[in-house]
Amino acid sequence: MLPPKIFVTGTSGYVGGDVLYELLSTHPEWEHSITCLVRNPAHEAQFKARYPNLRLFFATFDQPAVIEEEVAKHELVLHFAMSADNVPSATAIVNGLRKRGGGVYVHTSGTDILLDLGHELLYTPNRIHIFNDWEGISELTSLPDKAVHRNVDKIVLAAGSDTLKTAIVCPSTVFGAGRGPILRRTEQMYNLTRLILETGKGLQLGDGKSFWNCVHIHDLSRLYVRLIDEAIFGGSKASWNSEGYYLVEGGEYFWGDICRRITKEAYRLGLLASEEVMVLDMENRAVMAPAGRPVANYKVKAKALRARKLLGWTPSQLKLQDEIPEIVKEEARAYGLS
Repeated sequence: MLPPKIFVTGTSGYVGGDVLYELLSTHPEWEHSITCLVRNPAHEAQFKARYPNLRLFFATFDQPAVIEEEVAKHELVLHFAMSADNVPSATAIVNGLRKRGGGVYVHTSGTDILLDLGHELLYTPNRIHIFNDWEGISELTSLPDKAVHRNVDKIVLAAGSDTLKTAIVCPSTVFGAGRGPILRRTEQMYNLTRLILETGKGLQLGDGKSFWNCVHIHDLSRLYVRLIDEAIFGGSKASWNSEGYYLVEGGEYFWGDICRRITKEAYRLGLLASEEVMVLDMENRAVMAPAGRPVANYKVKAKALRARKLLGWTPSQLKLQDEIPEIVKEEARAYGLS
């Protein structure tokens, strides 16, 4: 069997770079048949040093026709770069695969799409709505148009056909050390840590019981590779198109607990004067904005059943709570405090 021709965007980024690592660790013989879209030519040397046989394709999302022509030469596309919100790139990928006569499109969205769905105040404790991708698959594929990422999700969902398989991978907070060639860290927890270090004391929003889901980057990458293998080797386990929506989570966390753990570790390292945690009321929630929109979420959570049931995927890496010491140390170094 000839190696598959795969087109990948966003491999200089955190998730895309780690998936590329996992994919080539699993199938090193595929390196010469993978094309990576590179939007910043300055990254060429780093890619070549790490993956000398990888084919690099230089273009930007302001050139959708160019991307479309290149996509048409490949049987499978993995989209990571600005994937959740960039309409021209998703459209170019769909058009390119249609021009080819079909193929497989694995798209990356995000669970922020579940926020603000009919809730006036996410931060008012109330009944929790659990989205799941098994019995609740139709709910996920028919979310209101006002939902963030929904405009691009609709493009991907509408493209699915007998000849064009689509899958949407929808991860929650991603954490852990990445293994890609360029960017190896995520923003959310590092931004929260920096905010606490800059403030000089711990921060907590309200009662600290707002929550969200999370998944380790290595576990997430293993799921992508399982989907890719299903597509390339003609497996029958994965579901596609209208049933190809995969939430990804390895558990959940409470924001207050994470904030206290960051504060305690920063104090232990001598980065804060005390373990004091300042409680912010909800009217001042904008202070916590660097941590992301879910910081005030009391209403919704995700349950990833599809990957577990169909692909046998189970998260096996460290929990977010166990990663806090390394996150604090790394952010302190970046901030010039150690």
